[in-house]
Amino acid sequence: MELPKAVESWARKTDAAEVEWARDAVDSWAREREFPQPFSWGEAEAAVLAREYPPLPGSLVMRLVGVVAWVLIAVLAVPTVGGAVVGFAAIAAAAQDGQDAANGWLSPATVLFLFGLVSVGSMLSMWWETRRRSPMLLAVAGTSALAAVASWAVLALSPVSAEGWLPWLIIATALVGAVAFLLGAFSKPEGRAKRRKPPRRGPRGDKRARAAKARQRLLEVVLDRGLVYLDEADLIRVGEMPLGYWNELDGLSDREWRRVLERRHVGWREFDAKG
Repeated sequence: MELPKAVESWARKTDAAEVEWARDAVDSWAREREFPQPFSWGEAEAAVLAREYPPLPGSLVMRLVGVVAWVLIAVLAVPTVGGAVVGFAAIAAAAQDGQDAANGWLSPATVLFLFGLVSVGSMLSMWWETRRRSPMLLAVAGTSALAAVASWAVLALSPVSAEGWLPWLIIATALVGAVAFLLGAFSKPEGRAKRRKPPRRGPRGDKRARAAKARQRLLEVVLDRGLVYLDEADLIRVGEMPLGYWNELDGLSDREWRRVLERRHVGWREFDAKG
């Protein structure tokens, strides 16, 4: 999907401004600063993260674009993942309005329950491949089955009669949802126990990307000045470390250096990282 030209223009302008800011913010002092020897990774990074982050052209527009994108995703996900729930709301509205106005609600309910059936069917297919329980499986399957049973009860107790595919879709959604929920409930949880993660450091929000660019520029400068020596692989790994954790490279033996960079054991000084 292509973005509107105006949005693309603002994105390019924002990225260019971030790169230019990183050069200005870092080069002005990094090329003249007397760094301690041996080189202190933590001190150098802290100086970058302490920089000011003035507003850049296009940053507000891109933030609004991100908010709109998430809203659109949520709007599209509701009738897809929660089709049975929205379908139940449509059936309840049809029962409230009576038979004369019911078709205006039951036709959308048919489509929504089709989405709901596809959704729980997809969850069941995913369970069949992994044989593991996931929170998404339980949530989608459970709510879909309950919504289908509630919809059937509303239709049975109201004077509104549903014709065509709707009754069959309701029954199928209830059965498939119940089966998926029960299979998931009696399965083992998916994946391993989550590892503890070191806390996030450094700037937040859109400033974080700019701080990463500034730190990358610092890395280029200190390499150019010959203050550190990194092979190509380590250069990439150091640049990919989470913000605020360069201090873990200070005072390491060669073995510890390999552990932090190659195995990405970031945060090992705060707690033992399990491999």
